Amino acid sequence: MKSLNLNYILSKFYSVAGSPVFRKSAGVYNASCNICREGKNWLKKQRLFFYPKTKTFHCFNCSKTWNAIGYISESTGLSFQEILNESKSYDVSFEIKIDNSDKNLKPKKNPTLPHDSISLLNNDQIVNYYNNNKHVRGALAYIQERRLNTAINKPLNFYISLTDYIHQNRLIIPFLDQNKKIIFYQSRTLKDEIPKYLGKYNSEKSLYGIENIDPSFEYIFLFEGPIDAMFVKNGVAMGGLTLSDFQKKQLSLFPFHEKIWILDNPKIDESAKNAITNLILDKQKVFKWFNEFKDLNEWAVSMKIDSIDPQLILNSLY
Repeated sequence: MKSLNLNYILSKFYSVAGSPVFRKSAGVYNASCNICREGKNWLKKQRLFFYPKTKTFHCFNCSKTWNAIGYISESTGLSFQEILNESKSYDVSFEIKIDNSDKNLKPKKNPTLPHDSISLLNNDQIVNYYNNNKHVRGALAYIQERRLNTAINKPLNFYISLTDYIHQNRLIIPFLDQNKKIIFYQSRTLKDEIPKYLGKYNSEKSLYGIENIDPSFEYIFLFEGPIDAMFVKNGVAMGGLTLSDFQKKQLSLFPFHEKIWILDNPKIDESAKNAITNLILDKQKVFKWFNEFKDLNEWAVSMKIDSIDPQLILNSLY
């Protein structure tokens, strides 16, 4: 049996535990135990720990240890099968909370971009100040390897922050509104670590690519992530598997465009498989994968192209 998605586990942890925080220096999550309620010290003591490497929980007050399913089941009352079913369709975009005990680590109130963001497409700035920084070089290499700098539907810029508490050393992708102002962003890890994507702290999730919609082209393609949406005309991304109310409102501005869903290849991604099944039952138009690529970005990189022909998508729908 596959282990539960770490982001799903964290979402449950943050919804039931008391005052959860991420202890970055130790690489663990910490909170008041919702099972024993810390004796009589609920929200005064934080003796529940979650260890992401082993996906186990331990409370140093009640001396209990749980695996992820056991903790979620005892905390929520969900059965083993209910947890598995729910986790398969879980929106993988997850926003961590920070340890507010250190005032210096608190983010600024709703900033446009993460703290001290560096423009990755400003060549003069890179050459003069950051040319030897390994994190900047790594981000630039990733952009070029994934063809993000030449994709048809790329953003106006990419960024990286070397100091931001939440998004440090991650590729930052801005989400613009129709006036080309940044209203949201996601950061993507440049290493093999969890969480893969993080959203803007304490902010409404918007659609990536809405500013690039061509009114004369009658289709809008809905993707999970912004990187895939960069490779098709009128591609937009949800930053997950489901549309938020605000994203639905953004789409309502284009009532005459036909909406086509393009999720990751269900032969490879179990979460996408479950979501596609639900979309088909809801009579939505969904792209039917006819090749073995995991997603649209992998397809474009393998073919060495910057745009997937929309007609290839329209010719293969459920």
